[in-house]
Amino acid sequence: MFFYEYPVEEIARACEISDYDGIEFWIETPHYWIDRNEEKLNTVKRLIKSVHCAVLDLNPCSVNKHVVEVTLKTNLHGINVAEKVKSPFTVHAGRRSALREPVKEDYETNERYFRVLSKFAMVKDVEILLENSEPKVNNLCRSHGEVMEWAEKFRFGITFDVNHALKNGDAEKYIESLEKIRNIHVSGSDGKGRHVGSRFSEKTRRILEMLAETGYDRTITVELDDLGYGKMNFQEKVEELKREKEFLDGIFRR
Repeated sequence: MFFYEYPVEEIARACEISDYDGIEFWIETPHYWIDRNEEKLNTVKRLIKSVHCAVLDLNPCSVNKHVVEVTLKTNLHGINVAEKVKSPFTVHAGRRSALREPVKEDYETNERYFRVLSKFAMVKDVEILLENSEPKVNNLCRSHGEVMEWAEKFRFGITFDVNHALKNGDAEKYIESLEKIRNIHVSGSDGKGRHVGSRFSEKTRRILEMLAETGYDRTITVELDDLGYGKMNFQEKVEELKREKEFLDGIFRR
């Protein structure tokens, strides 16, 4: 969401001039998503380290079966993209449509969704990574135990979102499950819960230092939401990326 309004060429340029070695490609990046023209991937293919599923207006556990169907079709497309760029694919679990605790039917629908995705990913030789959800009452996979249960069942790796886990109060438990973590989403949180720089959060710093002490050396993804900053131009966004990288380098490369 940090470069939401920019074409993929500019996202690639921002990555390179801020001295990052790659991006997590969100398939709903508007410039790509408006026509799903896979030729656009050629500009960023060399930089893509992971691919993120589609989430906007979608829900694999919706009571509306049309939404369930389009969610599945959309993210089968996402797995196809991951195959083309040779990257793992991060997925989200579903949520109960009502703002209530999930019920048996939600878990059953989510299980069908994961089963189809996992079988398709096996055919495509794509690794699926399950991201821990935000701790909203209707979300599935918001707790460490539930995430690990689903990951074990479907042989998924984990995308560990530090921000989400800190909100849920179980971030340290993920460090005990380090062997399953393939990607870490790193950010702090502003007053409205939006993803902002990790260097602003002492809690995030503590978790990152614990990860560094374990020798974690797989993917780290800086996840920022420009709405948490206010209006920024391209150069200001690049400068923010540079500051975050300097902060993370100080923890993981000291």
